[in-house]
Amino acid sequence: MSVMEVRDLWWKYRGGGDYVLRGVNLSVREREFLVIMGRSGAGKTTLLLALNGVIPKRLPGEFRGAISLLGRDTSSLDVAEIANYVATVFEDPEIQFVMSTVEDEIVLGLEALGLSEDEIRERIEWSLELVGLGRKFLERNPYQLSGGEKQRVAIASALARRPRILLLDEPTSDLDPKGKKEVVDAIRRLREELDITVVMVEHDPDLVYEFADRVVVLARGKVVASGDPADVLGDPSLRGEGVFPPQVLEVARALSLNHGVKSEEDLVDRIRSKGFSVKGEEKIERGESGKIVVSCEGVKHVYEGGIEALRSVNFQLRLGELVALVGPNGSGKSTLAKIIAGLLKPTSGRVVIEGLPIDRYDRMTLSSLVGYVYQNPDHQIFNQTVFDEVAFGLRLRGLGEHEIRRRVRSALETFGLLGKEEEHPFFLSKGERRRLALASIYVLNPRVLIVDEPTTGQDMIFNRALFDLLKRVSKENRSVLVITHSLNLAYAYADRMVIIKDGRILAEGRPCEIALRDNVLREANLNAPPVSRVYRRLVPESTSVPITVKDFIERVSVAP
Repeated sequence: MSVMEVRDLWWKYRGGGDYVLRGVNLSVREREFLVIMGRSGAGKTTLLLALNGVIPKRLPGEFRGAISLLGRDTSSLDVAEIANYVATVFEDPEIQFVMSTVEDEIVLGLEALGLSEDEIRERIEWSLELVGLGRKFLERNPYQLSGGEKQRVAIASALARRPRILLLDEPTSDLDPKGKKEVVDAIRRLREELDITVVMVEHDPDLVYEFADRVVVLARGKVVASGDPADVLGDPSLRGEGVFPPQVLEVARALSLNHGVKSEEDLVDRIRSKGFSVKGEEKIERGESGKIVVSCEGVKHVYEGGIEALRSVNFQLRLGELVALVGPNGSGKSTLAKIIAGLLKPTSGRVVIEGLPIDRYDRMTLSSLVGYVYQNPDHQIFNQTVFDEVAFGLRLRGLGEHEIRRRVRSALETFGLLGKEEEHPFFLSKGERRRLALASIYVLNPRVLIVDEPTTGQDMIFNRALFDLLKRVSKENRSVLVITHSLNLAYAYADRMVIIKDGRILAEGRPCEIALRDNVLREANLNAPPVSRVYRRLVPESTSVPITVKDFIERVSVAP
């Protein structure tokens, strides 16, 4: 039975260029877990906004087509009435919070339902328990929770209304591995305990493969694929639309073991049952180290109120290397990056850049040496057009207009924004604004490039292309520091990984070394890549592990 039908849906935002949705047809079945995938800007979030009635009821634009909810045309329903059946959880939970306690946040959505006080109390406790929080969170301020806790509160607020349909817009994209696991566990309980239909926008193939009953792929505002997760994720023709297989499925297919493999356990069992052999293990060779360009010596930072963000950190960046800085939310990653960029001053200790203490540089010189891209692009975008945003730093440095146009065009092409020069950044998607922020710093050619969470909300094509680019930049005798929760990319691209937790560096080394440090990974709530975990279960005595699918396939052979 279908609970929602979309028929020939077209939508264009007022003031925008072309249509964002172009003739979308989609049927959502009752109790289905449907995942929508596609490249950034494909129209995924816009489609969710149409499903919950915000489009066209609350946003101006041009709407054609029809959407039916439980057999009723939504054009005859107000957003508030649709909300009785459809609840939405956005990528950034903070944009949904308006109250000062978790309890009041959940109550706010229940008051309009005319429930008794006892029923409201029962629903609050039930929804918090369902997402793994409980009564102890009732009086907490939602803004002061961790990323994973915030997202679980947002899900609890939606579920407390007991909707028929739950819409999730990339619910784990801003979270560290621990927060992601918390939300994944909440989604798992949701599937097990509730008779509910879920529509989720998601880029992560591992998450999609675990939960989806069906995957729909959007491209340029149109549905281009729909089907079983294994078929869609494993379809090579969809790579151009940002759809890639999880490592487990990719290995299974490469070894002709794909049928019935849904997890790491399945893959290990199938490989063992077929019989396998392992080639000689890789020797870990240390390459030549480049010149030290940044040195942090005993750096400590205490925020107002006595919050100790960094505790005597010793850290170096060398020219020619790409370093991935990883760790839980609140571990001190962004604080360390901002101190290196001169945006914060250390409470004690010192930072030396190219042989000089950082306080010896004036602001313009330092910003030319060290470029910093914020985690939230809205914290650094302030111009009225895309072109002016990228050109701003060049104009500040007195370059000629011809050179500015050449370099801006090159940067926009690099980050997939060519053709949007005259658009206001407000009309860009969050992913596009993130790329705009990257372009505005990249265009300055800094000696050290620091990028804070660049992959959040981006499709896999962009993420891989971005890390390819950052790798090339590092080899141009520059240094790149990437703060990221995308561990598979960090393992695959970084020359060195640095793990930080509670303001202290727990470990650093080559990715293949880090993947073997179980105790450190466990302490930091991180994981080795799936292929590394599978390999260690197959070869427990291993002293080195593959970290990419290519490495795994080159090392493991399965009997015919």
